Amino acid sequence: MKNILKKAGYTFDEQTGIWENPGFSGIAYSDGDEVEQRLAKVIADAADLSVLSDELKQHIIDWPSHYHLSSSRANILRPFAHHLAGAEVLEIGAGCGAITRYLGEIGAHVLALEGSKRRAAIARARTRDLPQIQVLAESFDGFQSDARFDVITLIGVL
Repeated sequence: MKNILKKAGYTFDEQTGIWENPGFSGIAYSDGDEVEQRLAKVIADAADLSVLSDELKQHIIDWPSHYHLSSSRANILRPFAHHLAGAEVLEIGAGCGAITRYLGEIGAHVLALEGSKRRAAIARARTRDLPQIQVLAESFDGFQSDARFDVITLIGVL
């Protein structure tokens, strides 16, 4: 996946761990500065990043933290786990990485596409121990690649 991203002209940011289009400034979508800064800190400080993490559950205090940290988000894909294990997946609209994390835990190879650089960095932090996941900060209509995927997800984006 890394070679595909390099070939398409994307660059890797060592600090955030995300790939990005050098000319892309990000989309104006956010749960708000306070919420996303809090989520980033929770995830950065967490030892257990798993979908079923009791540590992350302790930080669910409002709707956005429930949305991003709850294990229930993965329920949308659980019935398809046997199809997703080992699959090449393009996840469009990765957000803060809840679904990305689930896909990685079941063994999918994921390119997580997120339009917000901050949210992309949070998604990468959430999946930092899963080397088969790459996160790209790019708009879905700007995404350029000749890669082929077994599965493409678009959950809660349109």
